Amino acid sequence: MKLSLLLSSLSIFLFCSCQSGKTIRVDSSQVTEYRDLTIRDLDEMSSKMFPKLMQSALAQSVDTQSPSIAIGPMTAQISVEFPEALRINRLKNVITQSGLARISGSNSSSSLNEYIRFAKSQQGRSNSNLPDYVLTQKIYENREYQPRVIFKTYTYILELVDLRPDSTNLGSVVVSETETIVKQVKK
Repeated sequence: MKLSLLLSSLSIFLFCSCQSGKTIRVDSSQVTEYRDLTIRDLDEMSSKMFPKLMQSALAQSVDTQSPSIAIGPMTAQISVEFPEALRINRLKNVITQSGLARISGSNSSSSLNEYIRFAKSQQGRSNSNLPDYVLTQKIYENREYQPRVIFKTYTYILELVDLRPDSTNLGSVVVSETETIVKQVKK
């Protein structure tokens, strides 16, 4: 009797301990929509926007290589915060998977003016390790209050700023893409 009780307890313990490491995948269509902007929203928007950004004639590189891009600063006027390292890594994945550009680095702590100032200091030099463009991100949140709901409109802007030292557009935004997403929150 004790032996059978011990064996049943042991088998239940083993069964439960094996199940604890099991991975369960959730269908994204079954996930409840978040009331705020999520990193998944940014991924979806940037994966739509980046190819459009790079199809512009102004974004094309003169040589046969794809243009090199540095991921620059992000301006965010939103109530949600994203871990910077995660956001930059996800954006790098979008750029790399598109095959439309090369990543030359990311330093979101540097201001756009620092990138432009350095690019201008490289004018006339023959061999520069400067990226062709710096990619900036801007996110804005607008709230509209209705009797029973709040509508949160998030506007996400990707811009390419020209850093090519010999370009007439040096320091200028050469191409920009915008996406908007609206979230509804019940009061």
